[in-house]
Amino acid sequence: MANDNPHSDDDIPAFKEQLQRCLEGFSSKWLDACDHDLMHPTRLARKDFPVPELLLFALRNVLGWRWLGHREKVRWTVLGHVGGEPIAFELQKFGLRMLRPAGEHAFDDERVIGQLRGAIQITEKFLKPLTEHQIHRGELVIANRHGEFSSRYLFFREKADAAFRQANRKRRRKKGQPEGNGIEGLGSLLSAVLNHGMRQKQEGFFYSVAMVDCYFSAIEHRLALLRAFTGRSMEEGGFREFISMSWDKKLAEILGGKQSNKIRETIRDLRRIKERIRNPFAHGGFENDKGSLQIYIPTLGMLPANFTKYGESARFSLFPVEDQDHTECCNTFDEVDKLLSSDHLAGPHRILEAGVDPCYDPESLAMYLRAISEGDDGIEAFLDHWSRIYEREVNMDY
Repeated sequence: MANDNPHSDDDIPAFKEQLQRCLEGFSSKWLDACDHDLMHPTRLARKDFPVPELLLFALRNVLGWRWLGHREKVRWTVLGHVGGEPIAFELQKFGLRMLRPAGEHAFDDERVIGQLRGAIQITEKFLKPLTEHQIHRGELVIANRHGEFSSRYLFFREKADAAFRQANRKRRRKKGQPEGNGIEGLGSLLSAVLNHGMRQKQEGFFYSVAMVDCYFSAIEHRLALLRAFTGRSMEEGGFREFISMSWDKKLAEILGGKQSNKIRETIRDLRRIKERIRNPFAHGGFENDKGSLQIYIPTLGMLPANFTKYGESARFSLFPVEDQDHTECCNTFDEVDKLLSSDHLAGPHRILEAGVDPCYDPESLAMYLRAISEGDDGIEAFLDHWSRIYEREVNMDY
C-alpha cells in the first residue's frame, strides 16, 4: 500500500473482503509444477481492462497472488488458481493476456472475465481517495502532448494561409471560356471572380478560427508542462491551484519577473484575440461584452447591446476573420512562442519539446531545476537518461 494512505485501518480489510466475495472461486494457491500447464493464452480486450495495473493491484497487493516482475517483452505476471485450475495474467508489450491449461474449464473465460471486471470496479472505488490525495501533494504525471497540440494548430494555420493566398490571387480564365464581351458576358465574368474570392475567404475564415481555438488549447497545455520544467517548488495543493488559474495568470506566472512594455503589449494582443475571436466561436457565439445581443430602442429599431464597441466585434464584417486579421493572429502567436522558448524558459522549452512527461512532486521538480542549472550539458544528460528509460518501458526491453 502507498505511504500516507488516506484510508482508515478498517477500510483495507473491508476492501479485501469485498474482493474475495466478488472473486469467489479464485485462489492465490500456486504450485511450481503448474507452470507447464499454462499453454493456452487468450488476449483480453483492452476495453474490458483499460488499466491492467488495477488487476495487478487487486490480485497481488490485496489477495496475495504470486507474481513475477520484468521479463523480455513482459512487464508483470500474476499466478493463482480459479475453479481449482491454474491461471495467470500477464501484461505483455502487445496487451494483457490470460493463460490457462488447454481444454474444458470449470469456470469458462466469460465468467472469469466478468468477475475480474467486477473486482476492478471495487478496486477503482477503493483507490479514488488516494488519487485525490496524491494530486493535492503534486505526486502526479501529465502526458506531454505538446507535439499533438502544436501539429493541430499548424495544420489549420497552413490551411488558412493557403486559402487567403488563393483568395488574393488573380483568377485565371479557363481555356475556351468566353472573354466576357457585352454586358451579359461581363456580368457573368464578374460574378465568377467575386464567387471565387468569397469562397476562398470563407475557407480562410473557417480555418483561421479553428487555428485560433487550437492555439489557445495548445498554450493551456504548454503552460502546465512548463510549470513543472521550470523546476520551481510547489506547496501542497499548488498544482490544483495553478491549473484552476485563468490562462493569462498562468502565463504571467510562467514568464515571471518584471515584464517589459513589449511583453505586456503581446499579452494584450493575445487577450484581444481570445475575446474577439476565440471566445465567441468557442462559446456558442456569445461575446463577453454582449456584442452578440441586440436590444430594441423605440423609434430606432434593433441595436447591438455593446453599441459602438460592436465595431470591434467578430461579426462587424462579412467575414469575422479576414486575411489581415489572420496575419495579425499569427504574428501575435509567434511572439508568444518566442517568449515561452527564450531566456529563462529556453531550458524548460527544450525538455518540453523532447516529449518528457512532467512530474510535479518535489524530487522531480528539483531534478528539472538541477538539469537546467547545469546548462546544455545538464539538459542533454537528463534527456539521454529519460529517453533510455522511456524506450525501455515502451518496448518492454527488460
